Amino acid sequence: MMTQDMDEGLWPHKVRFDAALRGLKLDLVADAARRQMIAQGFGMIALDALSAHIVTRAAAGPKPVVHVDLRLEGEVTQECGVSLEPFSHAISGELSLDCIERGRLGGEVADIGAREFSLEDLNEPDVIENGQIDLGQYVIEALGEAYDPFARKPGVVFEEPESPPEPSPFAALAKLKTAPKGED
Repeated sequence: MMTQDMDEGLWPHKVRFDAALRGLKLDLVADAARRQMIAQGFGMIALDALSAHIVTRAAAGPKPVVHVDLRLEGEVTQECGVSLEPFSHAISGELSLDCIERGRLGGEVADIGAREFSLEDLNEPDVIENGQIDLGQYVIEALGEAYDPFARKPGVVFEEPESPPEPSPFAALAKLKTAPKGED
């Protein structure tokens, strides 16, 4: 059974576009229940800490665009990708992006259907619906970029298992030579 929070995302934190355009400074800290939900979503053993510092401001340009800068820090407990032992380590990440409201685009955004994307598409602002920016979604996105699900515990080195040597074709001949001979 999915909770209402899961339907909205792992950490919904919506702010009004107009408020973000005027500029906001927010420090978000995930409580234990939220961290547990996020840890389950990412397949972590535990998310022992998660906080984000977010600053929004108006971006320069002819249309109202909100620029978002986000920095996150946390503490993760996960399985080592090599030894499968649990270990804890710090995690950090940053995200910087622009947002624009769909209604302020006019007719510029069309249904793009199936097409290939280029690096230039990454510079386009996120299109916001209903006059709200979900900053929590961006925290989760930054966490997803920073989290390595196959991280190695410090000091653990992957060692290739030794494979048995390939049998020599001459080994089969040697067995025939040493086998008892039958009588004619």
